Amino acid sequence: MPLSTHPQAPQPVGPIGSRFRPRLAGLSVSPGRIDLFIYLLILAFGILHVWFSLRASDFLRDDVFYADCARSLIDHGFYGINGHPETNQPPGLSAFLAMLCILGGCGYTIFLRAMAVFEILGLIVTYELLRREVPRTIAAAICLLLISSEVYFSAATRFVIPSYPYLLASMCALLVARKLEQAPRFASRILWGALLTMFIAASLMFASVGVALLGAILATTCVLLFRDRPLALTRLKIYLPVLLLGVIVQGFWMERKPAPLEWPLPGYPRPYVSQLKVKYGNYPELGMATPADIGIRVLRNASDHSSLLSRILFKRWIGDAWMSILILGPLLLVVLGWCYSVWLTGGSLLDWYFAGYELIYLLWPWGLERRFFLPIAPLACLYLWQGRNALFVLAREKPRPVGLVWLQPAVLLTITTWFWMRGSSLTSHLLHAGLQDETSLALWLLSAFLAAWMVLARRSWLASLSAFSQWYAKRIEALETSPRTISQVLGIIVVTCLIGIGLKEELQVGHANRDSGSPQNRIPPDVEAGSWIRDHTRDDAVVMARHVPTTFHYSQRRVVWFPPSSNPQLLMEGIKKYGIAFVVVVKRENSYYLPTDEDCFAALLAAYPGAFRLVHEGLNFSVFQVASNHEASSQSP
Repeated sequence: MPLSTHPQAPQPVGPIGSRFRPRLAGLSVSPGRIDLFIYLLILAFGILHVWFSLRASDFLRDDVFYADCARSLIDHGFYGINGHPETNQPPGLSAFLAMLCILGGCGYTIFLRAMAVFEILGLIVTYELLRREVPRTIAAAICLLLISSEVYFSAATRFVIPSYPYLLASMCALLVARKLEQAPRFASRILWGALLTMFIAASLMFASVGVALLGAILATTCVLLFRDRPLALTRLKIYLPVLLLGVIVQGFWMERKPAPLEWPLPGYPRPYVSQLKVKYGNYPELGMATPADIGIRVLRNASDHSSLLSRILFKRWIGDAWMSILILGPLLLVVLGWCYSVWLTGGSLLDWYFAGYELIYLLWPWGLERRFFLPIAPLACLYLWQGRNALFVLAREKPRPVGLVWLQPAVLLTITTWFWMRGSSLTSHLLHAGLQDETSLALWLLSAFLAAWMVLARRSWLASLSAFSQWYAKRIEALETSPRTISQVLGIIVVTCLIGIGLKEELQVGHANRDSGSPQNRIPPDVEAGSWIRDHTRDDAVVMARHVPTTFHYSQRRVVWFPPSSNPQLLMEGIKKYGIAFVVVVKRENSYYLPTDEDCFAALLAAYPGAFRLVHEGLNFSVFQVASNHEASSQSP
């Protein structure tokens, strides 16, 4: 018998969640042909991503770290750069790039196109996973909206990052786990178990967040103990080898001895758990986090994730107002959809993986980076859809409790959105975002009226809706079609329009990628500074710079991290300790670390005005030489 512990897909009662039958206007299409058509659409967008990859001949940003680590693995069997072993970021992507180099495909353009290929394969597997959870049309819409997004396009065409390899590995693991739970014979369980172990190990080696897969297996087993103890023990026996091997892989990676810390600062580059303790990872001088800081961090990250999800789906810039319908709306629906799925199934592997992954990044102390959200966005869309279903079911079955729960928040949101729209002093820090404030006000006000109606009318409110539905159905029958078909056609039109908008955005970004004079292909100051140091200093010169991977790649010198610290004594002690000869100071439009290079060096220069000499000044960077190391580090004539 299969080991499946949950239904094939959580489906609400009635037409809202009924299985999709591939019929439209009397035409019938086989599921296999629909799947093939979706594969071809994903492939077509993927080919576009491959073609429009960035034109630069070499890395321009810190993602060069993975390529240099790959070269180090090939040449020295050492995972790291700059003489430092890397113990935070797993070696999976660098190992893959090293394999490409060995096979003769070692180059920036090839690496970028490999990311697009991972994206294509990852979304095809995602479609295969989602179509087993929701109707095919919804699974297809999710995948096509994602791959037609400028967010996905930019990541696939401009950065060599683990996000897409991890997307492929993790989605394969979730799909194979489903096959394992449904396997009827012992031999097939062995096969699917071996594949699951391989994909979980690959996920862990691409990104440490892969531990969410192991946590999901444990969580589903523990929950099942309270529902069906014999089945839980059977499940544990089957998953135990997978768990043990996954723990061994993760333990082997975590046991690597890290390099000694260069600077006594909290957060980066300490292990991930230590980084969670700081108030704000980008600004370590703010100190350690309090419980209140952690709560604010969770709310901020949840808002950022919801905003990015709306940006991906609706193809437009989203304002940062928390009361926006495009931020709070998706967030509430995703939470409702997840809770509804757990209530129906007791918590599937998919549910607990999503919860574990999001928990890690809700606690993440750094500013939002799009790349971290890309692998989990398909599941966020899944729960967004399930939240919509749950809302309809609850409004139909439990109208009064739903109305009571929602009425006060809806009124509060209506009032705060009014202040936002009017530019009140209470919300003056929130930017207007086109019609988002007006639309939010209208929808929150409408939801407040509906909540009040549900409270007062209870189930009788459905009678009015039923009368409207019957009137609507009669009008539709005159067109010799059904309301469901009309709804499907309207949905297809909306999704097609959004995909078209996304395609237009991708073509604009793609043309910028192919334009050698565009800002995306412009040589950044870190590259210029590193190249100048390579050409004008001795091979044994030691450099202090903020972005170590980029500076190391272009300077080919030993680089010490320029820490985000305004403490001049700390910086000078490090300069003397490591024999630093040159300090790179870059003027940045948006500094990843705070305080900025300029602010940190200004404090250092004010405390030690005679210790540095300006030796080169570019458009947005300066190179200073430590005066005491002038003779030892200048290049011989």
